[in-house]
Amino acid sequence: MDEVNEMKKKVFAVFLAATMAVTSLTACGGGNKDGKKGSSDETYTVTMAYVGDKKEDTERIEKKINEIMKKDINMEIDLEPISWGAYGETMKLILSGGEKMDIVPILVDQANSMVNAKQVIDMSEYLDKYGKNIKALLGDTAKAANIDGYVYGVTTGREWFCQSSAIMRKDILEECQIDTASIKSYQDLTNVFAKVKEKYPDMIMMASNNSTTPDVKYEMVDTLTDGFGVLMNRGQETTVKNYYATEEYKDFVNTMYDWQQKGYLSKDAATTTEGVENQVKAGAAFSYFAPNKPGYDTRAKLLCGTDMEIVPLSEPWAGTAQISFLTYGISSSCTDKDKAMQCLDYLYGNKDVLNLLNWGEEGIDYEIKDAENNIIGYPEGKDETNTYHLAEGWQLFNQFDMYIWEGDSPDIWEETKAMNESALKSKAFGFTYDSTGVANELAALTNVKAQYAAALGSGSVNPDEVLPKFLDELEKAGIDKVIQTKQEQLDKWLAENKE
Repeated sequence: MDEVNEMKKKVFAVFLAATMAVTSLTACGGGNKDGKKGSSDETYTVTMAYVGDKKEDTERIEKKINEIMKKDINMEIDLEPISWGAYGETMKLILSGGEKMDIVPILVDQANSMVNAKQVIDMSEYLDKYGKNIKALLGDTAKAANIDGYVYGVTTGREWFCQSSAIMRKDILEECQIDTASIKSYQDLTNVFAKVKEKYPDMIMMASNNSTTPDVKYEMVDTLTDGFGVLMNRGQETTVKNYYATEEYKDFVNTMYDWQQKGYLSKDAATTTEGVENQVKAGAAFSYFAPNKPGYDTRAKLLCGTDMEIVPLSEPWAGTAQISFLTYGISSSCTDKDKAMQCLDYLYGNKDVLNLLNWGEEGIDYEIKDAENNIIGYPEGKDETNTYHLAEGWQLFNQFDMYIWEGDSPDIWEETKAMNESALKSKAFGFTYDSTGVANELAALTNVKAQYAAALGSGSVNPDEVLPKFLDELEKAGIDKVIQTKQEQLDKWLAENKE
């Protein structure tokens, strides 16, 4: 809550400053009807939120970025990082309160509610007018994040496939002589955890928090945006089902309950906001769940402070939710939407700014190790403890224009693009349903999920007692109506998109 309150203070301060500026300009005759403030040569500050922990040197990086942006496009940026654990509450605070925020990150399960409430704008015409860099990168996918034609966000240049994986400390695996080749599913981890727990009785086996409670549905289902009605078998089935009523979900929560009873999961797994990588780095946890991709082992090492082994639990596949998992939209409260869109397009196309935001400053936070292959690494005497490393390139606009960290293949971006093309596609790939007619049901279902899903998914409650209550509440909240709506829209879409 402290983080949320601090965010609220910062956002309100920006809003108050903007309000005072408008008042001043109006008094001087500087205001105009289209919402643009001041003269054309006035530097515009774009407030942008992104999901990630604030680093000690974020202000230093922001200053260097602004030096470039002011020179290039006469704009500056105010970076507002939001931790994964605080994302839901913080974004609700920002958007529902109408506070000034220009560019916002949108997670796919929040998109319908934001669009229905008109908290983010339809970006279609702005993309056509200002989206040169975005369209050059994304092509036809530039407008993929849409609901019935309402383009609420723009995806990033990254992997668009999912491969559920367990990320485990390599030193402990070697010490315990564990052969990871035998691990094919999350159920196989039970025996691994038993061996590790014996040597490390005080360590949590699987890190999690309130936004990433152990949840492996992404290894086996197409969530169809919000998870209330899904397609099983990685989207290869076309009958929309209640995932929480399936045997697969029942097996999953029973396994989590077993893990919790054995001390493999934290007692506060459902409530803590501490990042899973930070838990591993602190020596409190052995592993965590995450989607794999080329180069993820390097990212995991940077964030966890030690070598991590990636153990895939599924084959790569892709649904619309993978493309739309995280997008960037423009808040309806933005005071100059044209400039916000110009700024967003600029961020997709400027290599210097992209590398600053993700890797920091050359000579301070990294140095060029191989100029020909764009490979960087730590300067002598530096590591993750005394440098700025966001290491969140996948969500920062255009990862394919960023440097490659030493240890990764020089061909990592080509490999990623190839996997995007070859991954198994859901039968509903490209489909996003319109939830307008079930907005009330979705609101009720979201409340029910918040009450039960984290507790069940973290093993904090007995599924035999709680799962029936969860299913009953989902039914009362209207999940059958949502499933019917999705099925009708999907059937129509499938008929219209037959090859």
